[in-house]
Amino acid sequence: MEDRRLAAIMFTDIVGYTALMGRDEDKAFQILRKNREIQRPLIKKYHGEWLKEMGDGILASFNSSSDAVRCADEIQQAAKKEGIALRIGIHEGEVVFEGGDVLGDGVNVASRLEEMAEKGCINVSGAVYKDIKNKAGIKTEFLEEKTLKNVDEPIKIYRVSCEEFLEVISGTITSDSTLPDKKSIIVLPFVNISPDPDQEYFSDGLTEEIITDLSFIHDLLVISRNSAMTFKGTKLTTLEIAEKVNVHYVLEGSVRKAGNNLRIIAQLIDAKNDTHLWAEKYSGTLDDVFDIQEKVSRSIVDALKLKLSPDEDKKIEEKTIDNVHAYECYMRARQEVLKYTDDSLQRALKYLTNGLNIIGENILFYSGIGYVYYQYFDTGLRTDKDYGAKAEEYADKIFKLDPDSSHGHRLIGLVKLKRENTLEAYKHLKQAYISNPNDWDTLFWLIPILGAYLGKILAARPLVKKALEIDPLTPSSQAIPAILYWMEGRFDLALEYYDKWRQMEPDSLVAKWYFAQLLLWNHRVDEANKFIDEFAIDASGYPLSQLILFLKFAYQKKKKEAYASFNEEAKNLAWNDFHLPWYVAECFSLLDEREEAMRWLEHAVDRKFINYPLFAKLDPFLENIRGENRFKKLMKRVKHEWESFEV
Repeated sequence: MEDRRLAAIMFTDIVGYTALMGRDEDKAFQILRKNREIQRPLIKKYHGEWLKEMGDGILASFNSSSDAVRCADEIQQAAKKEGIALRIGIHEGEVVFEGGDVLGDGVNVASRLEEMAEKGCINVSGAVYKDIKNKAGIKTEFLEEKTLKNVDEPIKIYRVSCEEFLEVISGTITSDSTLPDKKSIIVLPFVNISPDPDQEYFSDGLTEEIITDLSFIHDLLVISRNSAMTFKGTKLTTLEIAEKVNVHYVLEGSVRKAGNNLRIIAQLIDAKNDTHLWAEKYSGTLDDVFDIQEKVSRSIVDALKLKLSPDEDKKIEEKTIDNVHAYECYMRARQEVLKYTDDSLQRALKYLTNGLNIIGENILFYSGIGYVYYQYFDTGLRTDKDYGAKAEEYADKIFKLDPDSSHGHRLIGLVKLKRENTLEAYKHLKQAYISNPNDWDTLFWLIPILGAYLGKILAARPLVKKALEIDPLTPSSQAIPAILYWMEGRFDLALEYYDKWRQMEPDSLVAKWYFAQLLLWNHRVDEANKFIDEFAIDASGYPLSQLILFLKFAYQKKKKEAYASFNEEAKNLAWNDFHLPWYVAECFSLLDEREEAMRWLEHAVDRKFINYPLFAKLDPFLENIRGENRFKKLMKRVKHEWESFEV
């Protein structure tokens, strides 16, 4: 039942936590635990209510703004002593408390205020300022009036006096959040200053192409497009951006496209000392865009004194698309592909086909079309054709043009993961990674294959570090360390990461699906049941909703309800998937249906899911079948294949 009332909402966040997690997970969790120890008693002291954690952020509510601000002040003082830098945002407004959660503009505004706060400081809204402006011991200063995303009215923003906090914060978090000396860069989204706002696709496309050029350089760490695009329209300083993604250099620029005329401005900044290494203005026509793109990439190489191998030099020099009209088709298609809807994928196919008709055989266009077909094959959005075969057809076209293409190997690797087995998928995705080690999409699939399905956790760990370095801010990146913690038996840490993904991307059914499972793995049964029931409603019509209900009822030993949930659609999806046969085997094991559990587990192993430690010991849901002779025989086979597999 919902409870609507006026409250002061406080949101806190640890500065530099994501970057630290990418470098030293144990230290990051040590800081996270210390932050909890600081905040819980202080929130209670000021009559506040601890609502929830969202990754390294904490959400709390108070009956009065002055209590919230005094609590925040004391939290900052205590955090400073522990060497932890926090940002805090506070807003007072009407919010809705429902089922242990809190909703409404109050939460949204507090979160935005926190994001804009300086390290070690507290930002408050005009509503809070009205309540605290005459309170003894509290000093404030007006910063600006700003319209926040998803908030109708402009918000006046004040900073609570924080001179003490602005001193150099010594200790754990600060020393680790220092920008790296290694060659690392983020290419910020080029700002579209064209007369036509519809040209946004062009500026985004240019950003992505420069990222792609630089990503082929092995000695340069390049932040992925996914994380770079989160800074679109940001008002953060260069240093703040660099700290968030832990890089040394920042490239920023603008694009003006009017008719056939083009003007591009780019500047490279050393974020450590906020100095410009170079700045350049490029003017010309659309036909010059390829030369400009190469000049920008080479200017970065020269400024950072990078030595290119012949292959890297060739990658920057080659123009995969050398026709400006085809190039525009490709960039428009990329925008549509990233929306992942049936309509957008159809529009992408139209653009890609038009571009292909203009330019003829081309790896990028073949890759784009193949990836659209893979999306249909993987998601079942369309079933009128064998879209797996269509994706394979375009992978073959790519390999005819370049047998070593990373695009081709990634595409065929994904198809083989879905259609054949994990070993075949691993071979191709490994080759794609060797060709382009900064490609996050390849890492996103390579890590679970290596760490979960093939059970080689130690080999996967460096890849996890790499993935978090190049893409720290994308919600689905949280799944990467979660997978390894899960496979190591650290279920509580895995749950924290899936929860963070869920909070960052509340519409993601996949994030909710894994979060629900981990609740049960952590024996948080009441929470799991409530969450699963809500998920089944949200995902109604999708087989995932039936599968999660199957697990819920299996865990409760309710056979009738479990079998009713496991309908034909869910059964077909699971049998033809690369990891769901293991999931179904767990459910049947929980129901003590040993023959069916073994049949599904054997099918998983036939698909080369050979994680011996997981099956033999770690998975609690398989306990009912571990004494079976059939299970023991299967484990001998799995152990042999697992030990024989070489990374």
